[in-house]
Parts: sequence; C-alpha cells; structure tokens
Amino acid sequence: MKNGFLKYAVVAVVISMGSGCAAYRTSSNINSSTYAHNGPVTVTEGSLPDNGYTVISPIDVSIKKLTLFHANPTKEQADEALKDKARLIGADAVINVRYKSGVGMTTWGYIDAAGTGVKTKLETANK
Repeated sequence: MKNGFLKYAVVAVVISMGSGCAAYRTSSNINSSTYAHNGPVTVTEGSLPDNGYTVISPIDVSIKKLTLFHANPTKEQADEALKDKARLIGADAVINVRYKSGVGMTTWGYIDAAGTGVKTKLETANK
C-alpha cells in the first residue's frame, strides 16, 4: 500500500512539473479583447485629486497559481493584469487599488486586486 502511494505521488509531481507555461490563470470583470490604447498606465493604492480624473469603470483581476509547485502570484503580476485591463477600457490609471491573497478552494494560491479605472485630465489635456 505504501509503495503504491509513493508511485502515484511521484507521477503526480512529474505531471505537475511538466505543466509548462500554464502556471497561472487570470480572470477579470473586463472581457474586451480590443485595446483602446497601448500607452502607460499608473496603478496606485491611493487616489488622485477629485478634479484630476474621470471615472471609467471598476476593474478587478484575480491571479491564481495552478499547482502547488509554482510561486505564489505577486502584487507585480496583479498590477500588470490591472494595467492590461485598464488599456482595454481606455483608462490611463487605476486608483484605490486593494489587494487580497491566500489559498482558495480551487487554487493553491491567489491574489485578487480591485480598483477604479480612470482617465486622467492631464492625459486628456495633452491631446
């Protein structure tokens, strides 16, 4: 019995390690596939002056690792996903970002990030 369990454990480890590049899965409330812009996007846990931006939409992303053997998702990965989604809706900043991480029922580890996608007035004035 013990020897059989060991064989299955070794097979599971080998299969998990051979899962290739699919180490993480990203999901979001933004589902567009066409970029509104390809410019820089600022991500901040703080806000901007009230008269400095126009709200476009809430943005939330979730990065989940797919196996026990991959590193936990990071704030940097979440920020990149937020920037990507912000570009899809035409936002040049994501403000008031909040992060939450842990282990879930369907993942070995995750980080959720949520904020507000905005168009800054500085960006609008430069056009």
